Amino acid sequence: MGMDVYGKNATAEVGGYFRNNVWWWHPLAEFLTTTYPDLTAGCIHWQSNDGDGLDAAASVALADALDRDLANGRVTAYADQYADEQNALPDSECDLCTGTGLRTDAIGREYGYDKPRDPDTGKGGCNGCAGTGRREHFGKSYPFDVENVREFAAFLRHCGGFEIW
Repeated sequence: MGMDVYGKNATAEVGGYFRNNVWWWHPLAEFLTTTYPDLTAGCIHWQSNDGDGLDAAASVALADALDRDLANGRVTAYADQYADEQNALPDSECDLCTGTGLRTDAIGREYGYDKPRDPDTGKGGCNGCAGTGRREHFGKSYPFDVENVREFAAFLRHCGGFEIW
């Protein structure tokens, strides 16, 4: 699933369409609404695709703020802090094998995930954690980076207002 953001009256090709899958969109929208609450208040439903959005003037104002903060390093500082927070998230116990490294449910038995992992072939062991019993924290599935912000700022500048679908 993704968020398809359509320009209402694009003045350039870049303003016609912007897309992020949900993994990329949620951190972007969170950044926008927490960093620029006054500029994003015209759109209430940033985290859903129900057609909400901003008008042309609000889009340009947000683009101006993003371009300013891209230039002065604020967006980079946020991205660095976000990465530090992501990296600090602890791994969790694998829910498929309950931390044993062996998947003993019907699927595990059917596909051989209930046997110890063979280091030579890579076969065996839980398919959710590669037999380690641990999985990466789910929160690490949501990336944030400066280039995505830069692309959204360019979209905003030329979209003529937008709707999130």
